[in-house]
Amino acid sequence: MLFSLMHVIHLITVILWIGGLGFITILVLPLIIKMPDPLQKVLLFQRIERKFAPMARVYTVITGITGFIMMFMAGAQGILFTRAGFPLLFMLGVWVFWTIMLFGLEPIIIRRMLDNMASGGTKMEIETVFSRMNRLHFALLALSLAAAAAGAAFAHGFFI
Repeated sequence: MLFSLMHVIHLITVILWIGGLGFITILVLPLIIKMPDPLQKVLLFQRIERKFAPMARVYTVITGITGFIMMFMAGAQGILFTRAGFPLLFMLGVWVFWTIMLFGLEPIIIRRMLDNMASGGTKMEIETVFSRMNRLHFALLALSLAAAAAGAAFAHGFFI
């Protein structure tokens, strides 16, 4: 019963987390890139990021907690570094990356960069930053979806 509850909570938070990332990547960033005013681009992105980033951090924590609980309840930590445990290791690696990103790099680097742009960056710098940010988000979305697919494959015994 506890395992099933953890699985449901885990899936819901992953859906919210990756769904939000997909929304930002597929809709918000392309919309921002097409905006003509560089300052408005930065301000809109900051408003959206300041709303979504705290939610993404909560989703990340809940996903990690429920994932670890399920892994230990199933005794799967013993196969983590084997062929059968590759999907778990992959999901764990993606989760660690996102945790570092959301709790370390994003607040420090991205906010500072956007604040600097808002206070006097040139149009070309802003265009380049958002273009690179969009490409990075697409790569991160693909990586996150691959981790979700690995989790589904593992849950259905494809690697055992």
